[in-house]
Amino acid sequence: MKFAGHPIHTMIIHFPTALLPMDLVLSLLGSYYHQPSFTSAGLYCLFGGVASGILALLSGIIDLLTLPEEKKNAFSAGMTHGLINGSILLIYILIAYKALISYPLINESTPVMLWMKGILVAALFVGNYLGGQLIYKFRVGIISK
Repeated sequence: MKFAGHPIHTMIIHFPTALLPMDLVLSLLGSYYHQPSFTSAGLYCLFGGVASGILALLSGIIDLLTLPEEKKNAFSAGMTHGLINGSILLIYILIAYKALISYPLINESTPVMLWMKGILVAALFVGNYLGGQLIYKFRVGIISK
């Protein structure tokens, strides 16, 4: 799936890749300093990361389903990448939903939630590494000249 010749998935993934870890950082700061401004900013990063993650997921699924037949190895790598990051996104969607139903009350993250977000961010980096392998190893989304 391309826009003006550029792969949409590759353009969108930078947003959840930045916003979800930033939610973790701001949640940690909010819990440490007990400052609602950090917690609020983290919540907005969470919402933005989830929304852009859904767009990235949808464009990634379309890219995966339209891979050429000669890229079978890329398909299995793409499935692994998609399952890891899709699972992470699903958990983040649940976290965002929980926060949304209590909005405008914004609660500090509990220690358990901070650990969970830390594990999710670490897993996100693993999933994104696999996504990078799709580009660099399998040349998915790269235009051959």
